[in-house]
Amino acid sequence: MLTVRQSAVLRALQAPSGAALLLCTMIAGCEAGSIQPDPASVVPRLAELLEDQDSEVRKTAALSLGKIARAESAAILVEHLNDPDPSVRQTSAWALGNLGEVALDQAGLALASKLDDPSPAVKFAAAHALGLIGSTQAIIELVTERLRYSDVHTRRAAVQALAWLEAASAFPTLIQALSDQDARVRQGAVSALGELADLRALSSFQDLLLKDPDVGVRSEAAYRLGKLGDLTVLPALRSAAAHDRDPGVRRWALWALEQITPESDSDSRL
Repeated sequence: MLTVRQSAVLRALQAPSGAALLLCTMIAGCEAGSIQPDPASVVPRLAELLEDQDSEVRKTAALSLGKIARAESAAILVEHLNDPDPSVRQTSAWALGNLGEVALDQAGLALASKLDDPSPAVKFAAAHALGLIGSTQAIIELVTERLRYSDVHTRRAAVQALAWLEAASAFPTLIQALSDQDARVRQGAVSALGELADLRALSSFQDLLLKDPDVGVRSEAAYRLGKLGDLTVLPALRSAAAHDRDPGVRRWALWALEQITPESDSDSRL
């Protein structure tokens, strides 16, 4: 016996109404235990709805394609990275990320280019999607190039993408980004360099911990020094733990000291 909701899903799949199809797809994709519509028939119909005049319909179609996550939807989603409506572009980027690595060849370069989209929300959706689908050297070059753009939201999105991508070739550019005028870019660069676990960044991290005017940057530097675990940074961490004017930074410095020094040396952490 079908439940009332399952019967409604089946009726909606057979109906010509775009809204009914979208509703059915969302229900089938999100509700545990519901029957799943056949992607072979649903994906082409959702692709058609991505051309609808109503931006809300296009957005919901992109969202549904992302939930279904079929490789054959990559091409149409890439097209709608250039949709006139920013919410559709944002959702298309999210959906491509949800496809995973199968979308890399078709979507990677297009997503990298959207880091300079006029909408900050689209920029960050593209950055997140890049972190999910992977990268090539060409993509890394496009992303690192955007760390030099004048638009601060583009630089923030680029540094976030590099943190997710863990691109060793971006090391020199990320070191330069530690001097960015924007604190969020500097903090993102610390995070991205920390993900690389490259000890060449230790000196820069210590300088930021002791001298950067932004609390978030100093906290990130303390955290990353603790994760890297090199004994040479102990003096900088002890200084920050004892003297930083922000209690949050002091706590992160203490945490980092705990990661590096053995428990038997707890009295010497400060």
